[in-house]
Amino acid sequence: MTPWEWVVVVPQKDLRLAKSRMELEGQDRRRVARALFRDTVVAARATPGVCAVVVVLDRARDLAAVEDLGVHAVLAPGSGLNAALAQGERAARALRPRCGVAALPADLPLIEPALLGHTLALARTRDRTFITDADHRGTTLLTAAPGHSLHSAYGIGSREAHLRTGAFELTGPRFAPLRLDVDHLDHLMLVAPIAHHVNLAQELARLESGALAAMPLLGVQP
Repeated sequence: MTPWEWVVVVPQKDLRLAKSRMELEGQDRRRVARALFRDTVVAARATPGVCAVVVVLDRARDLAAVEDLGVHAVLAPGSGLNAALAQGERAARALRPRCGVAALPADLPLIEPALLGHTLALARTRDRTFITDADHRGTTLLTAAPGHSLHSAYGIGSREAHLRTGAFELTGPRFAPLRLDVDHLDHLMLVAPIAHHVNLAQELARLESGALAAMPLLGVQP
């Protein structure tokens, strides 16, 4: 029997507002956010066991960042992250009624198809799973098997919230690249030497002689 497949749902807030805590000029922030979004979708599309990617957008214009990658788009302007994910999950189930659904943030610079595929394979053994973020308080990846809802509770304290709803936490050092999201410039600079995705690498190269050149690399050598 062929195992059921996954639809990955990637929410992306208005790119004009994304990465608001990153200490860069507005246009640079938008370009970094766009690069992270595109690289995440590319990785998800290449992941074994993933049959489709649904992006949930605040505004239609931001589809231009990924529309050439074969995604399915849902518009959910101003709905908030959990409501946006609920819309994305409904779209995923309509697209593939017997799929599993995996919610994935658009700002994981170290995501790789092999690791995501391995993680989703492990997630098949549970009705719902999640991975906490690097601070061990939030959530990055959240999954639901066929017949089960994500019941997403992203936000402050989401790790505890997802545990309370019965989701199983996937732990261990192997998941470290899926735990590291980037909200601040120092986060970005820490991963810069090991971030090899095409779009982010291009943006880092462009910034190297500008905003990043004026900042220390926090002791991390390329």
